[in-house]
Amino acid sequence: MILRPYQREDIERIRAAYANGAQRVLYQAPTGSGKTVLFAVVVASVAERGKRVTILGHRDEIVRQICDALSEIGVPHGIIAAGYAESPLLPVQVASVATLVRRLDRLVEAPDLLVPDEAHHAAAATWGKIIDAVPQAKILGVTATPQRLDGKGLADIFDELIIGPSVESLIAQGYLSPFTTYAPERRLDLSHVRTLAGDFAGDQLAEIMSDGVIITTAVDEYVRLCPGVPAIAFCVDIQHSELVAAAFMARGFRASHVDGTTPHASRRALIAALATGEVQVLCNCGLISEGLDVPTVTAAILLRPTKSLALHLQQVGRALRPAPGKAKALILDHAGNTYRFGPADLERAWSLEGRAGKGEAPPPLQRCFGCGALIPAAAMICSECGTVLRVPKPKAPHVERASATLVATDRLRTMTYKQVLAWAGGDRDRLRLVAAARGYKPGWVYYRLQELAEAASTLKGI
Repeated sequence: MILRPYQREDIERIRAAYANGAQRVLYQAPTGSGKTVLFAVVVASVAERGKRVTILGHRDEIVRQICDALSEIGVPHGIIAAGYAESPLLPVQVASVATLVRRLDRLVEAPDLLVPDEAHHAAAATWGKIIDAVPQAKILGVTATPQRLDGKGLADIFDELIIGPSVESLIAQGYLSPFTTYAPERRLDLSHVRTLAGDFAGDQLAEIMSDGVIITTAVDEYVRLCPGVPAIAFCVDIQHSELVAAAFMARGFRASHVDGTTPHASRRALIAALATGEVQVLCNCGLISEGLDVPTVTAAILLRPTKSLALHLQQVGRALRPAPGKAKALILDHAGNTYRFGPADLERAWSLEGRAGKGEAPPPLQRCFGCGALIPAAAMICSECGTVLRVPKPKAPHVERASATLVATDRLRTMTYKQVLAWAGGDRDRLRLVAAARGYKPGWVYYRLQELAEAASTLKGI
């Protein structure tokens, strides 16, 4: 497997961290940067040395994605998940968190390395039970958003954080797709929505976002900006997601709903259909903000307001993978999350202490009244459509002033002629002030400069 330059560098940084005494390393890199490939290479090298590795995934889609990456580089592995035959003697195991937590007593040997994928979930009780069961194991966590969904840090689990490439640099190198974020003309008012467990209360949120005007606007914007392209709609709850899917279908689009209760086989089929275009809009609630690898997804339709930066970036990241024929990704933000957190490529101050950018407001944005794109508030012209947003104020006319200290006009009138000439010297601006103050003819400045030039020439010839 050919690794990207930053992947090779970051693997060496991870190895150096362990060599310097770290036991629990957390690696951060954006969605679509190739974290699965990176840790698969690390796992392969550990297994080659006769060590045992267990990789954790909390959803069937993630488990399958990990298995595909291991198979691609030829790493034999077992699977510990419902519906799969076990191969416990293989040194590398890919485990569903929900399954492994019930089968800890069946581990043949404790792993030497534990790899939690989507490691921002590692603080959850089920994950913690697995981590506590293998205290001697080194840990390599990977995530795009190294903080809990409520913004709290992960310093109680990991002892070192390694920051990978930024979204901006990955876009510049062609590893992620450029994007444009659009917002509706009307902004949501969520000031009266209560906060529950660090985020907007779901019941109140669902009632607001299920409003027919909001859903109709979401469909209208899809029609206006990208009709028919593969899109994922992120909704508040099951009922809301079903309403959104029905609205898209009513307008003639191939839309479907999926949630955590959808059988695994049906979920896989719907995701595959999204990749092929059989499904154009896949609506979901809290299911495919992580672990979905469908590069053809072009639009992320945000209909789930959140106070969680981690959740927001996970959702937006689903559209940022590049694909042939995909000029750019589109973020259709009907939730107002971009106003709250800034654009997807904003640099974040990640830390094990949590809450990247806490206390720092994102740069203010404005909505272009021509195309609806969100752009920096200071922009005079929309970078997307060229609309002139405001005409710059004309600059105050430049007033030429003497290069040295100004002398008041009445003072110039009272000075002797000899004093005036000494003060002005050969400075054209000062000579003009003298002429104006003393009422000399316009040609006086010219003749005075001529006199000075002739005097200088005479002195030079002596």
